[in-house]
Amino acid sequence: MTNCGQPAVRAATAADRAGIQRLLRELHGDRADSTTLPEVRQQARTFVVGDDDELRGLLVATFVDYGHEPYGVVEELVVDPAMRGSGTGTALLAQCRAWLGGLGAEVVFVSAISEESAEFYLQAGFARCSGPWLWAANQAE
Repeated sequence: MTNCGQPAVRAATAADRAGIQRLLRELHGDRADSTTLPEVRQQARTFVVGDDDELRGLLVATFVDYGHEPYGVVEELVVDPAMRGSGTGTALLAQCRAWLGGLGAEVVFVSAISEESAEFYLQAGFARCSGPWLWAANQAE
């Protein structure tokens, strides 16, 4: 089905499971046994430090599991400039990684757009990938 020559994109539903499994077998070959592929799991969570009137830090993360190598992504991490260096970012990241680890994330990715933020993640155990991306093997804390 197309719209102005473009395929119609929609959110997947439970009815799409067989098609998803077929396509994942195309991607993963023998590792994608249709009897063992779990349901696709996707979640997001926002973590904050502070109270309603004065938040000091924010972290937004997502978790994805398509049946192979579940992973997490730190989407946003920001700490109020007055609180930087206080451990706020470290505490947010630790809570996020514990949440992702509890869900089964094997790896956590983050894109660091400044060298200062990249250094923060490197000190937290991440390693450079490609471009601004860094990654870390996840361990539930």
